[in-house]
Amino acid sequence: MSEPASEPIVLPAKADIDAAEKLTTDLRAFGTEPGLAVDASEVEKMSTPIILALVSALNTRAELSPPLTVINPSTPFVDAFTDIGLFQELMKMEFAS
Repeated sequence: MSEPASEPIVLPAKADIDAAEKLTTDLRAFGTEPGLAVDASEVEKMSTPIILALVSALNTRAELSPPLTVINPSTPFVDAFTDIGLFQELMKMEFAS
């Protein structure tokens, strides 16, 4: 596993549309630098826009290994991908604790 190059982007407990806007801004600022990590340990509820922002980052960063590391994904974080049929996208991410 690669170590994140910087501090992880921390997702809030309620990862809603407002959090998706902030996440999108943070992901754009990170660009295609290696070492992108997202801390999903506090997620209790996650909206579809958050998932789509993460999938977009995966697609943009597909040539990197890993394209995205998720730190301590909560059960609701994982379930949200399954609920909308994007579990296969989740499996493209690396997981760390």
